[in-house]
Amino acid sequence: MTSQRFLSGFGLLLFVFFCPLFLLGAEKTEKPDFGLPLLPPSGWENTSAQAWAESLHLPVESETKYQSSYRTYSVDTKTDLLPANPKSIALIAAEDHPEQLTLIFANKGDSVGEALPPNSQTAHLSAIEKSIDKLIAQDADRIRNKLTGWFGKPHRQGFGDFGKTRESAERWDVSDTAFLLIEQKGEYTALRILPLANADAGGRSSRISDSTLRERMKSNVIHRSNGDLVIENIPMIDQGPKGFCVPATYARVLLYSGVPADLYLLALLGKTSVGGGTYVSSMENSVRSLAASYGRSVTSISPSLDLPKLESYFERGIPLTWALCVDERINRDLSLRTKERDNNDPSSWAKILESKRKAARDIRKNPQNGHVCLLIGCNRKTGELATSDSWGPEYAERWITVEEARALSQGDLGAIVP
Repeated sequence: MTSQRFLSGFGLLLFVFFCPLFLLGAEKTEKPDFGLPLLPPSGWENTSAQAWAESLHLPVESETKYQSSYRTYSVDTKTDLLPANPKSIALIAAEDHPEQLTLIFANKGDSVGEALPPNSQTAHLSAIEKSIDKLIAQDADRIRNKLTGWFGKPHRQGFGDFGKTRESAERWDVSDTAFLLIEQKGEYTALRILPLANADAGGRSSRISDSTLRERMKSNVIHRSNGDLVIENIPMIDQGPKGFCVPATYARVLLYSGVPADLYLLALLGKTSVGGGTYVSSMENSVRSLAASYGRSVTSISPSLDLPKLESYFERGIPLTWALCVDERINRDLSLRTKERDNNDPSSWAKILESKRKAARDIRKNPQNGHVCLLIGCNRKTGELATSDSWGPEYAERWITVEEARALSQGDLGAIVP
């Protein structure tokens, strides 16, 4: 399951950041030269997440009523950071208060090109996996040695929820900030930067009650004058230039359901293959226990794409995960339809869509173009479904006819419910 869309340029500004802070009781041997402002400029309580993201050159990924995020994959490879090159940088915030800055280094999704032999476009999968393992270990060693030189020896702690989602981290404390280095062999090297209190809590979040979540979900439902029924405030996660649509989509719906989720950790749990590609059933099985620990359940929905049935979920503010086969022509057309759709009343638009419905009869889906996205709404007047893809903010809401959706569907439809 792949996406060929890359984020546009990221002109990363390199400058020296110096902070004379050190781990209590440990002797500092080097000046910390991060190369980026990795510490919140005014402390965690007083720093604006938006301002910090701008200084890091992180574009907005998602803005909802409850959470915002900033992310880039276009990290300048000439930047020697810690001294390893991050493949992605993401900042998570609530009400403009930063909660965690995460840098992902070598990993099985973004490092495939780097793992290929020189002047080669292909290589045996086992060779690529071995090369990625080496890259992950090298980045972890480089970061570990650099942070140890600056702040002394780390101590180990668990991070995240219990079970398979629990990460083993090496921790360094710097003033009010904890640096957590996670090396998941064969998966990724990550550096999580967060407030001491959050690190002390092991990264675990308090559970939102079922009644509160139901009320919140219901409040996210909007009814437009043209007949659109749409769910708002679903977090966006951009999967980047790799086939991580399944973990990205499930991370989005888990976060929306009040369950902490991380794109790369879900890729590990769902056994996503190198470069991308995940069986939906494998991801559902992995997500089931994680959701259950927060009082949520994963349920399968009839694959018929019956509008009244789907509408019953949308009215409650419950988005649905949907497996389909991407048709590149239709995919491009969905993006082009947006403006034209806004400029027509429902009756006129329904007539315009008649040719799309007829053409759907001739669709021949290609199983090699498997994809997963969210269904977030419907319009009975025009016979459309609202989709949301993990490709960035501009793909947060697009509309497809029910006939096209049925022709492309792979039959896997699910929901996470309180």
